[in-house]
Amino acid sequence: MRQIEVIPQFVEKFSCIADQCEDHCCHGWNINIDKPTYRFMTEKSKFKDKAKAMITKTPKTKVFAQIKLDAKGVCPFRDSKGLCDVHKAHGHSRLSNTCKTYPRTDTTRGQRVERSLTLSCPEAARQVLLNPSAMMFSEKVNFEPSFKPAAYRYPYYYETVRQLYIDVLLMEGVALEAKLFMLGMSLKMLDAKKDDQEGFQGTLTYCIESIVNGEFLAMYECSGSMLDMHAIFLTRLYNVQFALGITGKHELVLERIKQIYDQLVDTLGQAGDDLAQQKTILLQGFNGHYQEYVTENPHVWLNYFLYGMYQQDFPSKGLYSVFTEQVIDFFLLRGALTAIASSRALVDNDVIHVVQSYHRARSHGVKISMGIKHIVDKYLQVDEAMLPLLLLKVA
Repeated sequence: MRQIEVIPQFVEKFSCIADQCEDHCCHGWNINIDKPTYRFMTEKSKFKDKAKAMITKTPKTKVFAQIKLDAKGVCPFRDSKGLCDVHKAHGHSRLSNTCKTYPRTDTTRGQRVERSLTLSCPEAARQVLLNPSAMMFSEKVNFEPSFKPAAYRYPYYYETVRQLYIDVLLMEGVALEAKLFMLGMSLKMLDAKKDDQEGFQGTLTYCIESIVNGEFLAMYECSGSMLDMHAIFLTRLYNVQFALGITGKHELVLERIKQIYDQLVDTLGQAGDDLAQQKTILLQGFNGHYQEYVTENPHVWLNYFLYGMYQQDFPSKGLYSVFTEQVIDFFLLRGALTAIASSRALVDNDVIHVVQSYHRARSHGVKISMGIKHIVDKYLQVDEAMLPLLLLKVA
């Protein structure tokens, strides 16, 4: 069967850095064990006695078995140097499917198999964000007798909306926040017309004209920044949502995201409840070291949004709803970096720490939508659907 393999450069360049990883994947996850691996580990491996005690079957679930993690959520087969005992003794081929693949993901859509990585891995985040060519793609045609295509149908507007998304992100001489605002305005209007092809085409023409003639840009420039509310969103969402979502065995996962929260508190806490002073601190970071970093590294956010488009198969799963999630994520990531930048210059490791720890927390099922709704209801009198666009502007 004909198979088209889609390979981004960030996948080609990725290689696990093992014990050098600052947030290893041998903790905080449910490590699933498939049946062949279970049988090998408990019957033939060097660790069969330990495996019988530490790997338990999980009947009545889709997973055959799981590894029992220790009190801190660390895999018992990880040695003191941070290496995998099983890998050392028996090689890569004897790892479970879970351990063989992470952070790699494969998604089959029709005859296409799209290779990717998850941002919950620090090295994957480095490859996605820091390489200016990360989002270059190659395709390879394979003939695999066992390959089974997946039923998949693109919405009629798929290519058109993707091209609009890319074209706006690549506009020169326009701030990223303004480009995102113009995209958001367009996607919100197009979403309302997606079930009406004729109406959709007319709306698309209007949106393109409004981008080209500067109408949407003028709307962005006239909008308020709502900067007074940034600190409230940042500290509460980083604190409450992640603390509630990561408990018990996820102690080490919480530790890295808590470091970000602590930096927010250390920075914004200097102002106490003085919103004017909080605004001054954030503006200092945004206009200073943050802008220096993004000016020198424009590919970081460009890669982040193009990766999101690819990973989410945008716009198949939604137009404005998917974009809204991306913008809220961006707001929180940018806010943490802006707070850090208020006291010192940003470096690549700051970006990787903030992005990876945030996405790792999100991978553990943490949902921020309820936290956002609570804050909107309590502090703001705005249309919740417009909130992402209102949060984009800083200065």
